[in-house]
Amino acid sequence: MAAILGTLTAPSANQNTDSMGTVQYLMDGRARVFDRLRSLRSAQVTTSTRAEAGSQRAAAAAKKATEAKSALDAVIVEQRTALNGFQAAEAAQVGQVAGLRATLLRSEDAAARAADKRLAQALAGQDFTLLLDGSSNCGLGSANYPNGRLPASALCPLYAAPGESLTRDASMAFNAMSNAYQRQSGSALCVTDSYRSYAEQVLVKLQSPKMTATPGRSQHGLGLAVDFCGGVENFAGPAHLWMQRNAPLYGWFHPAWAEPTGGTPEPWHWEFAS
Repeated sequence: MAAILGTLTAPSANQNTDSMGTVQYLMDGRARVFDRLRSLRSAQVTTSTRAEAGSQRAAAAAKKATEAKSALDAVIVEQRTALNGFQAAEAAQVGQVAGLRATLLRSEDAAARAADKRLAQALAGQDFTLLLDGSSNCGLGSANYPNGRLPASALCPLYAAPGESLTRDASMAFNAMSNAYQRQSGSALCVTDSYRSYAEQVLVKLQSPKMTATPGRSQHGLGLAVDFCGGVENFAGPAHLWMQRNAPLYGWFHPAWAEPTGGTPEPWHWEFAS
């Protein structure tokens, strides 16, 4: 505006020409500013459009992710329900088999023992896993030694029970059982006594004459019996209930005379069916 006024009021033509040049320069500058503004506005619109499209894509992706998570959660719930049902069915079957084997193992009848062997074979090795190293020679090739006269070579160590041992088959079954108990409870089975030599049987008989077998007739002396601690010694304890439910699957049973209604109730005493 100042340049235009200066042109109109210029006293000479030269001054008027200079003023017109200034006006033209300012007009060109204004045009360039408007062009720049239009370019920036166009870029802003493009950027805004792209941002809106990106936001829409992100929202769609988030929606799909939410739907996928909901579907996955539903599948997980369904699988957990199915797993719980399977575990319940398996537990029921295990309980039935364990109860049946417990009855058969307690029996002194030859037909019952034969039926138990057929049942163990039907389990196809699922009753217990042999945990001893295949190269171990403990308890192999042993002769029929008298009760309480088994040498160290005829015995195998017990899992997590230092100093305790049994015959090979009883030891393998015990070790598998103790590992199974440990997986469920966090600790291995607790043992107070296993194989007893004849001298040890005599000593125990002197200490508890009414509660122990005659020396030379004890299942401990054959390496086929274990006295437990850690709660198994309590008929109503969880550990004892676990043994009642699971021990027969590993060939271990609680003899009838040691039951609460037996002649000498001993919740801690369990035997292996050789």
